Amino acid sequence: MNVLGKLGDHLLEKLVPKATAKADASFWQTCACYGTTRYAQLCYIVGGTTGCSGGCVKHGSC
Repeated sequence: MNVLGKLGDHLLEKLVPKATAKADASFWQTCACYGTTRYAQLCYIVGGTTGCSGGCVKHGSC
């Protein structure tokens, strides 16, 4: 590898954060079904921590 290639790799290591296996995500968690109506709440995973926001809302069918 040439000198410029090594320098570019070194700069990228400093400027771009390392990838981690802890990806942020969100998902719907079912609270209850009443008849054919499903109620769910929006939950999330951030940095390995899971939590849910707000209450249950109509979200699809059972």
